[in-house]
Parts: sequence; C-alpha cells; structure tokens
Amino acid sequence: MDPRSVVLKAARFISDTNLVAGTWGNVSFLEDGKVYITPSGIPYDEITVEDIAVIDLKSGKQIGGDKKASSELPLHLQIYRDHVIVKAIVHFHSIYASAYASMRKPIPCFVEDQAQIIGGDVLVAEYSPPGTWKLAENASRALGDKFGVLLSNHGAVAVGRNMKEALMAAQIIEKSAKIAFIVSENGVRLPEDDLRNLRQVYMNSYSKNIVK
Repeated sequence: MDPRSVVLKAARFISDTNLVAGTWGNVSFLEDGKVYITPSGIPYDEITVEDIAVIDLKSGKQIGGDKKASSELPLHLQIYRDHVIVKAIVHFHSIYASAYASMRKPIPCFVEDQAQIIGGDVLVAEYSPPGTWKLAENASRALGDKFGVLLSNHGAVAVGRNMKEALMAAQIIEKSAKIAFIVSENGVRLPEDDLRNLRQVYMNSYSKNIVK
C-alpha cells in the first residue's frame, strides 16, 4: 500500500474513534528513509493523499506533499532517529490519557494487555512547549523501549513496528488510562516479573501476526 494511504487511513481512524478532536494530533509512517506525515491544521475528513507531507528522515527537509507537515514534525523525527525499531507514530489527545498527562502522572500497569503492548507503565515526558525540539527530545528519552509515552499537559504518543501496532498501542493507552482512573489506589499492579515476561512473549511470539 502507498505509505501516504497508510497515514491517511490511520488519521481517519483516530478521528473516528475519538482519539483526537478537531485538527489536533498527527500520524506518521517511516519507509525507505522517508517520513510520511499528516499536514498541519487540516481537518481529518478533508485530508487527501496528496496532502500527506513527505520528509527526508536524515535532513528533516520536506521533499513531497502539497501541504506543510504537522507542527509536531520534530517529535516524529526524533523518535525515528533514536528508536530504529519504530516505523509508525500516532500522537493523540484522548480524554483519559490527556488527563494523566495533565496531572503529570504515569499510567500504572494494572492489566496484561498494557504490559504486553506498551511494556509497562506509560511514563511522562518532562514538559516543553509543543512543536519544539526540546519536547521531541524529552518524549524520545521518556519513551525508552516502550510503545507509549505521555507528553506533560499535552497528550500521548504511541509507536509501533508498523501502523497496525501503533494504532493498537494508542487504543491500549487510552483504555489503560480509563482503567487506572476507575481503580485508582485500589488497583493491584502486575508483579514486575510477570510484566517483563508478558512483554517478552508479546514481542517474541504473539505479535508475529500483527507485525508481518
């Protein structure tokens, strides 16, 4: 499939599933050294394949697309450069994940799918203004080897080895935030050994049908 179509389909998915509102949030996909990313300030239902910006990963320069790339381009470039396993990024502003980001509190790991797909608690990146390289650096550092991170007073970022996995991670982050909010201090966290084992099984075996 055309990488631009992959991004467009994902962008409409996060809009249809209420992971974003208005023109906020952004989606990108990395292929052959090029980053395909949603344009800046265009409603999701109005974006066309031709609007998807194409960026050279190494130089950071736009080399294709009819519209200017998302203002959060530095965030995407930094993560791709720092984490070679990542091939797709979804930045979203869902309600419960954004609530934890606004409290600057990690989303604790109470359930198995969060352990498997995200890799444990969803940590919080140190605050920096949106669209800045400092935000990008903070987010990439806090992401570590997990598939999700919160941006202080902003929203969340999910990543994956393909777009399917990144979108799944985004849904799991929001679901996990809801569960954590409901159970609050009464929830029983997964033991660290189980958390690590669940993640290992997912990465080495279970996810093979997701990342083909």
